[in-house]
Amino acid sequence: MTKKFAKTLEEKANQLAAYPLKKQWDDSIPSMFRREIALTVDQIQRLRERHEEMFHSLLRLECYVDTDLMAMENRQQQYAAADNFPEMEQLKQRLFDIEKERRNLSLKLEEKTQNLETRLLELINRHQQLDIR
Repeated sequence: MTKKFAKTLEEKANQLAAYPLKKQWDDSIPSMFRREIALTVDQIQRLRERHEEMFHSLLRLECYVDTDLMAMENRQQQYAAADNFPEMEQLKQRLFDIEKERRNLSLKLEEKTQNLETRLLELINRHQQLDIR
């Protein structure tokens, strides 16, 4: 789905989820769909928040490794040849690993979000077919 369509879809879902509930638990089919829609919207939001935390954590780790690498490069220039610093290669490899993890995380987020958006669209369509306000 395009980002614009997904945003519109979520806005529609939020409207349906915000539909006022009665004081008692409503067992009507449209109400059941609205609850499922609300749950799916909440799952999408929590998924984004969790992945945002993970991306932030990866960025922080990348900064630490990069800082260590730059400090080591400065020491290398002052004191010794590159052969004396095998740790530099390990740090560089760690940066590549972090980037790989970031790509994998991004792909997982996209896949999970697409699945939830598809579910949301199905629920909204079913709700629209049944709702006779």
